[in-house]
Amino acid sequence: MNDREFEARYEGRFAQWLERMGSELDVRSADGSADWIRRVYREHGELPAERFGWLAFDHRCRAVTEALRRVAADARESTHHDLEILPEFTNPSPGFPAGAVAVEGAAIQSFDGPQVWAEVADAVQSYLADRHRTVWPLCPSHRVGLHALAHDGGAAWWCKVGDHPGGRIPAGGPPTI
Repeated sequence: MNDREFEARYEGRFAQWLERMGSELDVRSADGSADWIRRVYREHGELPAERFGWLAFDHRCRAVTEALRRVAADARESTHHDLEILPEFTNPSPGFPAGAVAVEGAAIQSFDGPQVWAEVADAVQSYLADRHRTVWPLCPSHRVGLHALAHDGGAAWWCKVGDHPGGRIPAGGPPTI
């Protein structure tokens, strides 16, 4: 078997396993390319759904906790509002095999750092708008609210009015977990 055949076979097995995890756990990666999911598959092979569910839950808990700590600190410093936001965890169980992680009611679906950080930043942004009637952060050029997204290997604020980046989320960029 040559390298190309091996790679095609590997990708096929990964896609089948990912589809099985999606149906058993309702865990999805839009195109099957989430770096963290690929790393788990590469290191552990075809884990059973229950084991993968707990790994995914633990990974999300750590990623969201770190992202929320840093994004909330950035928001506090910028807005001078006290943000009493804690992540919400629902442990995996037979009826909910992948568990759940949320911030202010917003479920965090992603596994990869930049996208997790963008989802957390969006939740913090909504919290500030709902609780403090504060638009944060603002584009310095257009004075409109920026939108959180994964961009260029990190999490970024994006100005849709000017179609340009507005800075990293938070200033340091993607998480270091």
